[in-house]
Amino acid sequence: SNGYITFGSFNNISKVNKDVVAAWAQVLNAVPGSRFLMKSRLFVDEEGRDRWIGLFAEHGVGSERLEMRSVTKTPAEHLSLYNEMDIALDSFPYSGTTTTFESLMMGVPVVSLAQAPPHGSHSHNVSASVLTQVGREAWVAWTREEYTSIAAALASDTSMIAEQRKTLRAALLASPSCQGEEFMQAVDSEYRGMWTRYCAS
Repeated sequence: SNGYITFGSFNNISKVNKDVVAAWAQVLNAVPGSRFLMKSRLFVDEEGRDRWIGLFAEHGVGSERLEMRSVTKTPAEHLSLYNEMDIALDSFPYSGTTTTFESLMMGVPVVSLAQAPPHGSHSHNVSASVLTQVGREAWVAWTREEYTSIAAALASDTSMIAEQRKTLRAALLASPSCQGEEFMQAVDSEYRGMWTRYCAS
């Protein structure tokens, strides 16, 4: 509705390294006019903001395309910021967990870069697992090139973004990730199976 796509990430800033900034900048450069929304307590002062502005500038992204927010007073205020974001870009190799659930709960698609075994770790692939559980495995990239192309393709379909805003929460709540009782029954079954195999050995 504002005439441009806003990508963003509320992941802990300690998860964001220079490779992640480069990937985010590549996405921004692939979608002309797009902007990026970040949130961190580091942005409370000018020095903190300037460091990240400089990192994006190294890849041709000007400060006018960056929106940097500091801490919010309440969880509701924090979640409301997702209303200003169209597409969330995940960090790597340490992906989001809480922020991925938050994004989906607020109807914001998440693009995540996964890594296949044997190198892929739990921390790298949490978002990929969540997205798969929600039936959005098409948003999981396996290369940097796919990461950019998936994000750019999502950005080109504003009607789909609007539809996801309406439907993603229900999809998340209906997914196995949010079925606590069923999940614990499955875990219990696995433990019992392991114990039975151990006793039989």
